Amino acid sequence: MAFFGYNDAKTLVGVDVAIYEYILAHETGVPFMHVRDLAAGAHVSNSSVMRFIRKMGYSSFPEFKVAFHKQSLEASPDLETGVQLLTAETFPSTLQRTLDLVAQTILTANNVVFTGTGSSANVAEYASRLTSTLGINSFPVTDPYYPLIPQLKQTTKNVLITLSVSGQAAEVLGMLRQFQNDPATTLISITGHRDSPIAMISTYALTYHTTEHRIHGHYDLTSQLPAMTIVEALARTIRRQAQLPHH
Repeated sequence: MAFFGYNDAKTLVGVDVAIYEYILAHETGVPFMHVRDLAAGAHVSNSSVMRFIRKMGYSSFPEFKVAFHKQSLEASPDLETGVQLLTAETFPSTLQRTLDLVAQTILTANNVVFTGTGSSANVAEYASRLTSTLGINSFPVTDPYYPLIPQLKQTTKNVLITLSVSGQAAEVLGMLRQFQNDPATTLISITGHRDSPIAMISTYALTYHTTEHRIHGHYDLTSQLPAMTIVEALARTIRRQAQLPHH
């Protein structure tokens, strides 16, 4: 995709070329980046990025990101009207490493609870069924006011996995904080925001990038495909680790 009127990268010089080419190669990830992320990816300084942004006519990096994202949608209307396919930019490069650690934790747990509300509740139920098929003692909790503490009171090695796109659901966060300092429970999250409160209190956070879509202020149309992909990748990782010989 050409942008800012540049159809030929040869019109750019110096570090601007590296920045331009990096932006084009990571189009879907740019709206989620900070200046330091773009600078590190293009192997230039933060100040070089900001000089480039100002050359393009923008006074700030957030202003540039909004304009760039809008142009991307206009160039690819199917992102709004059709199926938005997953790309490498949807997930962090460290995802599989974290999946390995989570799978190890689940395989040594006595109880695994998947929780979420709204659309995430459906994914939690699916995740619980999928892991149960692998022989994991797993069950879903889709009511944040469910008396989970009494149920787990006499148990050890519990894993509580929360699904939340925003990572900010107040009622879910309230439930999780009851387990935050519980040595018998490991908190894990699957969320679209790595800096969210739910992710921050989790021992392991499996994160992804997505754009939230709501209509009439609160009806959620955000895709659950990234979360489903992580759930299925987790199931495959558990199955692979369970088949490895123990040393």
